[in-house]
Amino acid sequence: MSAEPLHAVIVGGGVTGLAAAFRLQRRLADQGVAPRLALLESEPQLGGKIRTSTRDGFLIEHGPDSFVASKPCAYQLVRDLGLEDDLVRNHTGQAFIARGDRLYPIPAGTMMGIPVRLGPLLGSPLLSPAGKLRVVRDLFAHGRDIDGDQPAGDFFRKRLGKQIVDRLIEPLLSGIYAGDVNQYSLQALFPQIHQLSRNQRSLIRAMNSLYGHPKPPPAGQSRGQFLTFRTGLQALTARLEERLTACAIHKGSSARAIRPQGGHYRVELGDGRSLDAHAIVLAVPDAAAAALLPAARHAISPLLPTPPTSVANVVMAFPQGITGTSLDGTGFVVPRGSGHAITACTWAHLKWPHVAPRGAALLRCYIGGAHDAQLVDASDATIVDAVMADLRRITALRETPAFCQVTRWKQAMPQYAVGHLDRLEQTRKAMATAFPGVFLAGASYGGVGLPDCIRQGEQAARDLADHLEQRNLLESREALHVD
Repeated sequence: MSAEPLHAVIVGGGVTGLAAAFRLQRRLADQGVAPRLALLESEPQLGGKIRTSTRDGFLIEHGPDSFVASKPCAYQLVRDLGLEDDLVRNHTGQAFIARGDRLYPIPAGTMMGIPVRLGPLLGSPLLSPAGKLRVVRDLFAHGRDIDGDQPAGDFFRKRLGKQIVDRLIEPLLSGIYAGDVNQYSLQALFPQIHQLSRNQRSLIRAMNSLYGHPKPPPAGQSRGQFLTFRTGLQALTARLEERLTACAIHKGSSARAIRPQGGHYRVELGDGRSLDAHAIVLAVPDAAAAALLPAARHAISPLLPTPPTSVANVVMAFPQGITGTSLDGTGFVVPRGSGHAITACTWAHLKWPHVAPRGAALLRCYIGGAHDAQLVDASDATIVDAVMADLRRITALRETPAFCQVTRWKQAMPQYAVGHLDRLEQTRKAMATAFPGVFLAGASYGGVGLPDCIRQGEQAARDLADHLEQRNLLESREALHVD
């Protein structure tokens, strides 16, 4: 423990904490201040859910495999780290919905299953004539949505009907958030749609105003919406760690408690040591943050009333490729209640050709979520058998994988229940009053994707730097007054 408190301690070494540390280090240095920072990570390696490995020529992502290209903060961070030339964009192709044991193309002109253009949807066999007619009725809607938040499932059913929600919207959203569409906060997940739908009676017209204007690229020139690195997503976190030259990184070191200590904070570590700091970023799940600050549990604990869900991904490698259903696509999602164990499958070797040797195949399948979390606790062999049985039924897969890799993420997917944004605002206000200089960031709060986590980490760094400036200004004024 140093005599002079550190500028900041960042608790959590996932991409949120790493982005916060990187931006804070840079801002302090730009101000001519020698940064004194520490980052704590309870695991033996940094990166959180970002984890890449290689085996027999295959590149395996154990967590997320990419980030969306349209959100600028992630791309800007990549540029600032000098990694822009290492980026690769996904190959595009048809995505599918599993119904029974058949795959149906997801209609073009939809965004997460929500219609932007009606033509392709009306020609799809996914909906019955009655289901399509119910969607069309949205164009002539005259009702007004209730003010405030509401369940996303209720909102989409009211606007578009039950059939499109159950067969298209729900499986796509559950594939991203691993939760229950009937519990999702519309404001938290779709703030633009929520706002526009209040100004326009038709949801389809509102979606068209958001996403319908860009012209489609010429044939053969479609561009993927996702980015990753040739050597895997872990290249991002590895470079961040490399650039944290003014930050003491403590791997395998967990924070046990945080206590106010005469104008600053003392972070007690699990090994009995402690660190003093003027400010803190808690880049950890809300439950972990509440445990570190017992006095703040009244502010943090109610933030996520629905417990996080557990998921697992199963990577399967086929060195000689695969046969069965011949599809030029990127993968499929599965509606709940289908009787299948898997919730989604990606043909990774078609979406990202660099992840497998030429002629080989690499599949990524997903299980778990709000409706079938029990399977995540089963043995690897049980999970693999369940996934293979589904693949043989749905895609007529005949080959046996050379190896499989099961990665479990227990209670890893936060669920933004109705009222999330209001609870988040109340939490931040309560924290600013009770614990000035302690900032929350990460998937529990403002978005689960990599760009959202990076954005939150960087915002926490700005807020923390502003706090330090105000603190220094106040101390300078007090010193002048004393003199």
